[in-house]
Amino acid sequence: MPVRVADAAGTEAVVPDLNAALQGAFDGDEIPALKTPAIDGIGEVWVDTQYEVSAGKGAAYPSTMTVVDVEGTDKWKVKRKIALPNQKMNNAHNMWASHDQKQIYNTEWHGRSLYVLNRADGTLLQEIELGQDLAHVMTRVDTEQVHVTLNGEDAVSELDKTAGSPNITFKRRIPMQTPGAKQTQPHAHWMGHDGKTMATPNSNTNDSTFFDFINNVIKAKPATGPLPIAAAMNPTSTKYYVSNYLGHSTSVIDMATGNKVKDIPLLLNGNYDPITGAITGPIGGLPIQTPVSPDGKFVITGNTLTGTITIIRTGDDTLVASVACDPGCHGANFGAKKGGGYYAYVTSKFSNRLIVLDYDADNDGIVTQTGPDAPVVAGWVVLADDTAPTDDAITGNKGMGGQGVLPVPNVYNGWVQKLPTEFKSQLTAAQQNPVP
Repeated sequence: MPVRVADAAGTEAVVPDLNAALQGAFDGDEIPALKTPAIDGIGEVWVDTQYEVSAGKGAAYPSTMTVVDVEGTDKWKVKRKIALPNQKMNNAHNMWASHDQKQIYNTEWHGRSLYVLNRADGTLLQEIELGQDLAHVMTRVDTEQVHVTLNGEDAVSELDKTAGSPNITFKRRIPMQTPGAKQTQPHAHWMGHDGKTMATPNSNTNDSTFFDFINNVIKAKPATGPLPIAAAMNPTSTKYYVSNYLGHSTSVIDMATGNKVKDIPLLLNGNYDPITGAITGPIGGLPIQTPVSPDGKFVITGNTLTGTITIIRTGDDTLVASVACDPGCHGANFGAKKGGGYYAYVTSKFSNRLIVLDYDADNDGIVTQTGPDAPVVAGWVVLADDTAPTDDAITGNKGMGGQGVLPVPNVYNGWVQKLPTEFKSQLTAAQQNPVP
């Protein structure tokens, strides 16, 4: 279909086929020569490669889970791919681990099921149908219950963990709005470090639900920005952050009052000229996953429009740096770096690599856009690998569609203290207790 376009100077032209023009402009970029991080991570990293197509499911049911080793003799290599062809897993989206790290919980965004897998060998343990468009999944620290947001509905599903068993069972739906109010469609929620609270970004109502588990009530529903999509709490559960996908901003919520403190502009912040395209400082557009570092010092966000990773300093909630990412930059999560500190693992929808960001290489708590404290890309892993074991032959979009990313072991405050000895023993004292 022909489309009339104009450049920055106002000169108009007719593009005969917009799809072909965009593909010609953006597709086909080559990944640079492989760069392996000099310092190992700990454990492994799971990635939802949402667009990867496999033979048993076909193009109608894309996605795999790709498991990457980040230490040992096979470090920085793909070790396994899981497609679940018999279940026709549909657009795998986000993951979390049980407290003992033995099970992986995985959602399907274009389906209705939560999958429980054996982390050690990738086998399916359980499939549970919960509702429409499952988005994110996390566990509650004090009860080990599993909470899953229903992005196509108005609630969070709560499931009980069966004692002495890998199984979980459905308990209830928790509405994210009061009766009769507009459907919220919650996406990427976050749970408090002590199990007492939960925060959801509500993509349909431009607000956030701050839920109090102790009193089983909605404590507050602060307004955010347009289309909030991801939330994350600091390690002491005193404030949380919400990325506003269409607002190109991050909202900061005070958990003592439930009120919004400020919006941090990521794009229209004086560092980007929308007329000339000039960039003079850190920027981010269409922000998605936005976790807070386990020690509470930084917020790192994948920005899909600008293809950047932004870094917010939590001390004064200021945007301090951005790093080039890949097209469709999307998922972000923190994993332990061997010897101390953390890596940020970042995925992208339109690239087949996992970026390993050493955002604070000297672990001094200082990050700047330039100079010796600037964040560095320590390396990356190509997520396409025809030699990796798999339960279904990969036939297309190899390694593509990076969405949720889950480092194992879980090193966030509250969860890290629950780790079994095999993982905890590999962590430094500071990593075992990130907020002493």
